[in-house]
Amino acid sequence: MYLHLIAELKRRRVFRALVGYGIAAFAVLQIVEPVMHGLRWPEVTLSYVVVALAIGFPIVVSLAWIFDVNAGRLERTPASGREFKGTHIALVLTAIGVLAAAPGIVWYFFLRGERVSKAEVARAASIAVLPFANLSGGQENEYFSDGVTEEIINALANVEGVRVVARTSAFSFKGKNVNVRQIGEELNVGTVLEGSVRREGNQLRVVAQLIGAADGYHLWSKTYDRELKGVFSLEDELARAIVQALKPRLVPAAALVQQTTSNAEAHDLYLKGRFFWNQRSREGFAKATALFEQAIALDPTYALAHSGLADCYSLSVDYARARAAVVLPKAKAHARKALELDDSLAEAHTSLGMVSELDFDWSSAEHEYKRAIELRPGYATAHHWYFLLLAQIGHLTEAREEAERARQLDPTSGIINAALVGLFLDNRDYDGAIEQALKGLELNPNFDLARVWLAISYRHAGRFREALAALDPVRAVPIGGLRAQLLADAGDRVAAQQLLAEVERRFSTQPVPRGGLALAHLALGDKDGAFVAGEGGGGAGPNGCYWPEGFPAVGTDPLGPPLPYAAQTDETRVAAHPARVSDVTGLVTAACRAGCARRTMP
Repeated sequence: MYLHLIAELKRRRVFRALVGYGIAAFAVLQIVEPVMHGLRWPEVTLSYVVVALAIGFPIVVSLAWIFDVNAGRLERTPASGREFKGTHIALVLTAIGVLAAAPGIVWYFFLRGERVSKAEVARAASIAVLPFANLSGGQENEYFSDGVTEEIINALANVEGVRVVARTSAFSFKGKNVNVRQIGEELNVGTVLEGSVRREGNQLRVVAQLIGAADGYHLWSKTYDRELKGVFSLEDELARAIVQALKPRLVPAAALVQQTTSNAEAHDLYLKGRFFWNQRSREGFAKATALFEQAIALDPTYALAHSGLADCYSLSVDYARARAAVVLPKAKAHARKALELDDSLAEAHTSLGMVSELDFDWSSAEHEYKRAIELRPGYATAHHWYFLLLAQIGHLTEAREEAERARQLDPTSGIINAALVGLFLDNRDYDGAIEQALKGLELNPNFDLARVWLAISYRHAGRFREALAALDPVRAVPIGGLRAQLLADAGDRVAAQQLLAEVERRFSTQPVPRGGLALAHLALGDKDGAFVAGEGGGGAGPNGCYWPEGFPAVGTDPLGPPLPYAAQTDETRVAAHPARVSDVTGLVTAACRAGCARRTMP
């Protein structure tokens, strides 16, 4: 009986009709879904389409049983020698249609629905805090509104279950006329907080509004009037109200914003200092250092100000051409002071981690970065600096994981995206490095370091003229050695020699990374010059090796100085430690082969 039925189904091409209809139904869904979202139809529309297509399966089976297509014409299928009862065959055909539709129904309404609901819940509990508008009537107050925004971001990031977009990504929309829906899509968040800050003397007014990213409707809005000395309680109240609106059960009993200083003026100076520190420029670090020092003078127990000052000293080695022997002891002292005042401060542990890394104390640096991440998992800077350390000591797999975490927390950060170039170079993926450097430039066209890494990536790919063109707009980073090297690589030896001579002539007043000078001499075939350029220490920066002040000069230590990770070969890498080489030729040759810095700048 059943064999006869299957044979008859085949003869009447029922199975072929089912397969054809299934393919057509899938194609319809692929077209309807994007059209529906583009026209902003309700989500239930897709459910109606799925049900209608499912009902079509039994109908198609029945029609295929009754009719056939012959020579382009629809004809009734002739009966076979064996008769089938009408009621019986109707039930069988309906069952076949239902069974054919069942997998799609189960997937859409149960399996897919469960995944979508989880994604919607996660998206609903996510937020981007846009920079609060400065209505105080003065550019000098811009730092204060930015600081209030940043502290609200930090407070929300400490609440488990709420995903908060990092500062740099949120601030990438500052001054741009972008609608809330587009921001929600680009940052993958369910809600957006925007507002304004007005400051007059000691009086403060903050207006905040929470907006649903999907539809642009207001979920919550409130105006706060406070005295300046009550800024911490205001920020805590604001953060608590936002969390209550997002996930009512997640509001913790403890304060979300800790009062880190009782001196409102010191806090004001700290916010202004971080504003300039985030610019990553020589002038910005000078201003930030002065402001942090003023904050500490007003409140010597202000741990955040000590951490900020430590970060200024540490990063000035890379960005402001400061001498390590001068600034690193100061950075260490302030980082330790911050921890002494507040051991639970993630910023302080991150600051000490950077100091330890610059001091080549890898294990201590890793310990501090891990502790910072443990205290504040959403702190993108800790993940960023930790992945730089992991890449430097050769733990590339872990470095990529941390790098991805940093990028997820701060997807539009020009600094983080530029730092990722180093990972591509380590893997000799030069096309990937070029693409990543261009992405960093797209995020921040004025970030000179991204241009330097683009030039280095082009050099590795053998595209020397494009590398030189990438350096043309660079002003804030010392690139004389790198440009001379590229000129030599491109065959313009005379121009390379002239530029290198000029850079070395100005070295006493305008120092550049010694590693870059050594590489330029090697590109010209001048090994003796490379020996001379590589001696000494205390230099750091793009395309140059960092050797701490007081480290034995090249050629005086049988082990030689630490190599930048990118300059190591597979043979010279040693587990968890930077490689050392026994002769200078190995050092400069390996450095020449790599052609890039000890690490990507933080």
